[in-house]
Amino acid sequence: MTLFDLRPKYRREDLFDREEELKELSKTVEQGKPLIALIGIRRVGKTSILKTFLNEVNGIYIDMRGIVRRSDLELRVSDAFSSTLDKTRKFLEGIRGVEILGFSVEIRWRGRDSVSFVGLLSEINKKGKRFVVVLDELQSVKPPLSAELRNVIAYSYDNLENIVFIVAGSEIGLLYNFLGYENPLSPLYGRYVHVVTVERFDRDLAREFLVKGFREEGVEPPREAIEIAIDFFDGIVGWLVFFGRKYVDGYRDFENLKMMAVDLAREELSKLSSREKIVLKAIALGNNSWSKVRSFIAEKYGVVLPKSTLSRIIEKLEMLSIVKDYRFLDPVYREAAKTLSP
Repeated sequence: MTLFDLRPKYRREDLFDREEELKELSKTVEQGKPLIALIGIRRVGKTSILKTFLNEVNGIYIDMRGIVRRSDLELRVSDAFSSTLDKTRKFLEGIRGVEILGFSVEIRWRGRDSVSFVGLLSEINKKGKRFVVVLDELQSVKPPLSAELRNVIAYSYDNLENIVFIVAGSEIGLLYNFLGYENPLSPLYGRYVHVVTVERFDRDLAREFLVKGFREEGVEPPREAIEIAIDFFDGIVGWLVFFGRKYVDGYRDFENLKMMAVDLAREELSKLSSREKIVLKAIALGNNSWSKVRSFIAEKYGVVLPKSTLSRIIEKLEMLSIVKDYRFLDPVYREAAKTLSP
């Protein structure tokens, strides 16, 4: 797998730089800390770090996007164990409700001799070895399943000394809200969460990443092309991979590449409400305070947003990790927001 492969990395030798993050995860898991949060903005490389880490320890990875019902979760858990059976077999053997069929796992979630998710983790805990459960993009899960998952994590935190949960998400504020460790009504209230933050590459690392990636592909672009890409994509590894892959595939006009990236970002932002879009557009166009945003919207669109509504929208955009203090966390999303239509 090359650096410019669009899929998440699975092996340390394919992962560029992230030794500190892997070391921090390894140390924290070895210490037996029961709950770890891996955070970072979109496309910064969290999933590659998680999958590479899991390739070196005992555990399962579950992508929580699209999970709505308990049956969805149970299906993902079953698939996760089947896909890692070479490493997880020893944890599953002898557990009631679990049958290993060749290279797959059948877990009986209902009826006689069935097992619950908590029950399964409890049995794995008895094996006496550390086991990691990764829940990626956890904040996307909605009630009532979200409440069930908080209870599972809280039970594991208090009772299962060999189980470590790693939760991850790109919508950082929403992830923290999901856990609710500062909310007295949450079963995780007051629990310690060890946070590992994945940062974008600095300019030198971004340059080194692109040079190495192009060398792997046997392509040598002009130095100016690399510097322009670093200026625009700002060390966000997912965008650097996007640029490298497209350039290698023959897309050499940077303005065209830029618009392709902006189109991808705009498609994601299109899911926002019309009011959220105009607030985001106002910020993208340089309105860097609450009053400036409100005045711009009133003048441009003839809409006077109630004070509480505007404050709530800005808070949500920050919770989604799109902006912070009226600045975009990703320059591609800033350019995409400028083109939004309410």
